Order: sequence, then C-alpha cells, then structure tokens
Amino acid sequence: MNLQETLVVAIGMLASLGLPLLLAALVLAARHKRARLKQEAILRLVEKGLPVPPEWLAPPQRQAGLRGGLVLVALGVGLGTFFAQLGLPWSIGLIPGLMGVALVVAWKIGRSEPDRPAAR
Repeated sequence: MNLQETLVVAIGMLASLGLPLLLAALVLAARHKRARLKQEAILRLVEKGLPVPPEWLAPPQRQAGLRGGLVLVALGVGLGTFFAQLGLPWSIGLIPGLMGVALVVAWKIGRSEPDRPAAR
C-alpha cells in the first residue's frame, strides 16, 4: 500500500468515526450552555427576590416516546417490505419495528400512570 492509499484510508476512517463524535460533542455542548444560562437566570431571580417559575425547576420531560416509536415502526415496515421485494429475509424489519412498538407501549403506560412525586 503506497502513501496515497494509506492517507485516503486514514482520512476516511477519521471522517467516518470523527464526524459523529464531533456532532455529539456539539449537541452536548449546546445543551450544557443552555442549562448553564438557565441556572444563571434562576440565580439572578433569587438574588433579586423574584419568584422563579415552577416549570424552570421541574426536570425536563421526554416526549420522544410516541414519535420515536412511530418512526421505528415505519422503518421496520419499510425495511421488511424492501427486503421482501429483493427476495431476502423480510424479518430483519422486525428489529426496528418491534423496538418501535415497545416505545409506543412504554409511552402509553407512562401516560396512564398518575403523577407520582419524584423518588429521591
């Protein structure tokens, strides 16, 4: 393998592994900055003696259960159909499809439970 081929392989590996890590780091840094700004705003309100809105103190609610579940179910149906058309095992679509069904069921169970105080 000559130097050019080695360089292409190294850059390809760096890009394929490094770009997702860079994207994740950027998302985490943005979330951290948003949380820090929110905490500073709460601190300023408390120092001035003003009331803090209760929704600022509540833990964030995850709403992705239904949406993510439906996306995975659709992906499973699509993959199953695609592989069936190619004459390959269509059951590969069951993996994301059943994961999506599990998310939708968990979302439904979470909505039906009464509000409980947070465990400490």
